Amino acid sequence: MKEIIFYGYKDYKLNLAVWDEAENPVAVVQILHGMAEHIARYDDFARYLNSKGYIVLGDDHRGHGKTAGASNLGKVPDGDCFFDTVQDEILITKYAEDTYRLPIIIFGHSYGSFLAQAYIQRNSGVIAGAVLCGSACQNGADVKAGKVLSALQHALYGKDAEAKLIRKMSFGAYDAQFIGENKKFAWGNRDDAEREKYLADPMCNFTLSLGFYKSFFKALCKIYRSKNLSNIRKDLPVFIISGDRDPVGGNGKLVSKLYEKYIDAGLGAVSMKLYPEARHEILNEINKEEVYSDVNDFVETCLRIYENTK
Repeated sequence: MKEIIFYGYKDYKLNLAVWDEAENPVAVVQILHGMAEHIARYDDFARYLNSKGYIVLGDDHRGHGKTAGASNLGKVPDGDCFFDTVQDEILITKYAEDTYRLPIIIFGHSYGSFLAQAYIQRNSGVIAGAVLCGSACQNGADVKAGKVLSALQHALYGKDAEAKLIRKMSFGAYDAQFIGENKKFAWGNRDDAEREKYLADPMCNFTLSLGFYKSFFKALCKIYRSKNLSNIRKDLPVFIISGDRDPVGGNGKLVSKLYEKYIDAGLGAVSMKLYPEARHEILNEINKEEVYSDVNDFVETCLRIYENTK
């Protein structure tokens, strides 16, 4: 892995990681990482993709990783952080397109999958496919309440204040499902070693700011509107994957709801897979080899479709 400085939307400086050790590469996979983590956590997955002939790249999003720096984790710049980050990803795609001249598949996990949901509403015409991992249709009453709460606390305490109450209401609720196991981050996955690595990582498991959440909840209230879903290219291959015990996906219910949203929007190449007993971080689960293989199979399918349309 090598890291470069990349200038995103409005010239915002991002840390961009590139894994380009692929012989005779045939595609690019662009990774959009999750909340309260960073892109280097995807090293094992990226190296697997390299072995299959894919160049991999992805940034540390605004407020995360080396883009934010250790002293500013969770804090985001002025503007609309969520949609500004989507624009960052579109510019990274353009960079990959110009640099490698290969078909591009985006892979979004968790928060990154919600970014990817918005991304395909704006840029589906230039990619060969999209994987939404640890995702969901998040447009229920809890999201609307989060929008109100984050806006109110933002007004009271400022954009850089830690969103401790929102974290307790979200991540705390996710952990409650597995309280009998008496393990921190039990909702993440079933691999004790991987969970400990996450908890010990100084660039993970931090509390995001009110500015971040205000933008995030506001975006979730927009991206499921019919007029926005209608912007997605109808023949775009989309693969939705999740553990069936992932609380972010409502143990599969909100994942299925997302799938149905896309079917109703007229997408003809959307598929879904739920992994029995798996939790949120399926790339770090005890069955991760199965997940890796399924993603590779999907990318190969995207490439066949891409070749047939040239």
